[in-house]
Amino acid sequence: MCEYPVRRQVATGAGRLALSLTVPLLAVAVSVWPNLVTVKAQPPGPELFAKEPQTPLELWGAVDYLIRTAQVKKALPYLDRFAKSRLDDSTLITIRNRYGPGSILRLLDDPATRPYAKPLADALAAASRRYATQPERIARFISELTGTPEEQSYAVRHLREAGQYAIPPLVDALTRSGLSDHDRELLIRNIGRLDSSVIPALAAVLDSPDASVAAAAATALGLIGDQQAVPFLTFPAASPTALPAVRTAAQQAIAGLTGHSFSAQPRTPAQTLTATAWNYHRHKIEFSDDPVVVWSWDSGTKALVPRELSRSEAEGFLGLRFAHQALELSPKDRDAQVVQMSLALEKAVERVGFESFPAKDQATFAAATATDSSVLGDVLKTAIADGKTDLAAAASMALGQITDRSALASTGRPHPLVDALYAPGRRTQFAAARALANLVPTSPFPGSSRIVPTLARFVIHQSLPRAVVIDGNPNRGSQFAGFLINLGYDSELEMTGSHGFIAATETADVDVILIAYDLHGDRWNLNDTLTNLKADSRTAAIPVFVYGPLDLPVMRPNLARNYPGLRFLVQPGDAGLLQKQLKGLSSPLSPTERAGYAREAAALLARIATERKGPLTPDLAGVEPALAVALGNLETGSSAAAALGEVPNPDAQRSLADVVLDPSRAPAPRRQAATQLVRSLQRFGPLMSADQEARLGRTFSEESDAEVRAGLQNVINALKAFRANRKH
Repeated sequence: MCEYPVRRQVATGAGRLALSLTVPLLAVAVSVWPNLVTVKAQPPGPELFAKEPQTPLELWGAVDYLIRTAQVKKALPYLDRFAKSRLDDSTLITIRNRYGPGSILRLLDDPATRPYAKPLADALAAASRRYATQPERIARFISELTGTPEEQSYAVRHLREAGQYAIPPLVDALTRSGLSDHDRELLIRNIGRLDSSVIPALAAVLDSPDASVAAAAATALGLIGDQQAVPFLTFPAASPTALPAVRTAAQQAIAGLTGHSFSAQPRTPAQTLTATAWNYHRHKIEFSDDPVVVWSWDSGTKALVPRELSRSEAEGFLGLRFAHQALELSPKDRDAQVVQMSLALEKAVERVGFESFPAKDQATFAAATATDSSVLGDVLKTAIADGKTDLAAAASMALGQITDRSALASTGRPHPLVDALYAPGRRTQFAAARALANLVPTSPFPGSSRIVPTLARFVIHQSLPRAVVIDGNPNRGSQFAGFLINLGYDSELEMTGSHGFIAATETADVDVILIAYDLHGDRWNLNDTLTNLKADSRTAAIPVFVYGPLDLPVMRPNLARNYPGLRFLVQPGDAGLLQKQLKGLSSPLSPTERAGYAREAAALLARIATERKGPLTPDLAGVEPALAVALGNLETGSSAAAALGEVPNPDAQRSLADVVLDPSRAPAPRRQAATQLVRSLQRFGPLMSADQEARLGRTFSEESDAEVRAGLQNVINALKAFRANRKH
């Protein structure tokens, strides 16, 4: 507590008296004599301390006192000076010890001081870590681990402050020459008295080739008493290649942690390791820091080596480690194969970016295409179920490379690539449609009618991600829909659950569904709507948010239990707050991706059209409106014209004629449309309108571009030839 004097003006019934009091005395005076002494209100500004604070410690003493006495405005000048001063570790540690961590945490209580809280808390944490991990300090406490019981407890308490950084010197102590069996046992027992923060570092010691060191680590992990150590102990406990002493110690540790012998564990070792890998993949493992310190045993230096990784990198490193261990114990375990490939693909996409995959990571893609197609199909299905859209897209690309088109109809059930057509996420849908189209199927199969419509949606590359809002309150629902429009969604409001369900199922481009918590109206209430959305294959994988008051998860806990994957939203006041809550959704396509997808989709539809065979060609007539729009784009016009030229539909031919007859368009698309219009006339006869036919001659006579004139002449000649043939 700050003890330097403070000068305050206080008023009494007999007049004004200037007192020079220390901070604690002043606080006591005000609390003991509330009716006799009142503190005179002062304007905002520096506190009138008898000795103006100068050093960082004095400044913080003033800040702490003023904030505790609700004088935040007066504290700000001192807080600003403190934040700008040079703070060494010694000063920060002294502040921590003298005032406690709560002194800094109190800064969070007021908006004016809140910006200072995190930088100071981070600086204090870093200083505490550096102080606690000083080699000479750790060495001193390790030497006391074999002393009296009081010395041991004191040393353990301070080694806990060093956390996992205490483990490397503790391992060195275990290998010290001349260490007696008694002292070694004390060291192991006291390592086991450390807290759970040391588990990752201690688990890495299990890889030591020194059986006595690895066995000691296993024993200590069991003594710590936290079951998060069980997966780390499982492989050495089960591996036939593990050293006998290590295997025995690991098995005993698991038995102590779980209360069951190793042979009586409810899951096999491979299942335990695989489940842990899935937990890392699904972000269910909590990390205390970011970046994450990951430990490994260096066989060269025979020592532990720490590495700082991002959370995602740490999940990949540890998840793949557990998956590899599971496969080493059970090479044919399907679940382990799926999680290993899921982790490898997802982390590869994260490393290079989706737009650069697989070009910049051919090795991972080659490993994926070397995998059994049924495993890759399961990777795709679990990615869709987990809402991992980029992983689902990458899996679709790889699966398309190794799928035999005869397998599309072999089971009578939709292929995983067909399921991906209905999944949320534009990248997933396009990757699946492209993969299926490139297989050039020769006969219909379940879901084949969805390929052409899916590709057609991408031809118009201006299309936005779509959101459906279901809310019986039109004002609230319109506000939500407006927020989503501001976030780049094509948003649609439906007033009833049944209408919302229809809107979500009629197309496959819905990326998110938002439903009001108090939905009512027609026969479908909130539960009815959620049940139908989750039961229908077209909407089961679409992310669904229920929005309402802050305590909605507490008021309606059954929702999360009955509808796995359901998420809650607090009704926001603006689009920015909504965006923060919509985390986890697939990232929108970049302009480059959208333009690229449009070109590819148009080219695929043109190829389907010109092949004139297979189960996909008849579906082109249904996407004529999209192809007609694509005619007007320079990048897609040629392919769209080629596709329309093969569609036996009056609207397709008329769309081509509109382009040919429009002098405001560039010459290139008009020439392309003329070529395809001739093909259409030759195959299907005149389907254009009488007005369009009448305008051909006038347009020809007024046209200045020689090549367009030639195209128009070819169209006129094709019409004449058709009519001449009919006369004969």
